[in-house]
Amino acid sequence: MVGRSLTELFPQVPHTIGEVVLELRELVVAGATGHGADLQLRRGEILGLAGIVGAGRTELLRAVFGLEPVRRGEVVVRTVGPLRRPGATPRDRIDHGMGMVSEDRKQEGLALAQSVADNLTYSRLNPYSWLGWLRLRRRDRAVRGWLERLRIRCSSPEQPVGELSGGNQQKVALGRLLHQQADVLLLDEPTRGVDVGSKAEIYRLIGELAAQGKAVLFVSSYLPELLGVCDRLAVMARGRLGLARPVSEWSPEQIMAQATGLWG
Repeated sequence: MVGRSLTELFPQVPHTIGEVVLELRELVVAGATGHGADLQLRRGEILGLAGIVGAGRTELLRAVFGLEPVRRGEVVVRTVGPLRRPGATPRDRIDHGMGMVSEDRKQEGLALAQSVADNLTYSRLNPYSWLGWLRLRRRDRAVRGWLERLRIRCSSPEQPVGELSGGNQQKVALGRLLHQQADVLLLDEPTRGVDVGSKAEIYRLIGELAAQGKAVLFVSSYLPELLGVCDRLAVMARGRLGLARPVSEWSPEQIMAQATGLWG
């Protein structure tokens, strides 16, 4: 469409899949009528969740991250065990090595009026604090390193993140998860509203994270990116999560048939 090959648009970064680090056991979001969701996510794996709008994918991710109440079931992070507390919060999830990029970066994913530096570091300020004070120069040096690593284009770390392009905003949102040292990344429509070039950079970054041993749960409505980036794929339809299978075993027609309930 724009003179790019598939390998340029979906760069392949070799990565090794390891042990299970996140498991959902009969997880049902409060207010949902669907069956409990069962899923295993492994270290170094990119696992895609497909489905049409309203299928329940976003609600599932939000429940895993503590943004939605859970009616029943368990979220198990292998390094810490089941997270069963009814009042578990996103702060708890962050402390257990999880991070999330919201599908709505303008309202929920970023603080648009705040600086790039603030958005990158707010979830983990300990490296820059001393006796209750924030060491701004030390943070500035660290943030500049992240900007270079993530290829974020901005005038300075103090520029309001709302002034950046959509692609650069999304890279800031992803960078926040890396800065907080998340091991399990929950990505909800991470390339929505960004240009083709920025999408390719985000795909490459996701592949590099998997190569570093991060586990990625990737929700998207854009089938080509799920088929081009993910290792396995599961389809959600009407609140029910299907079995995850290797991407090579799926075709776009099969995915849409299952997403619309025409095929089990």
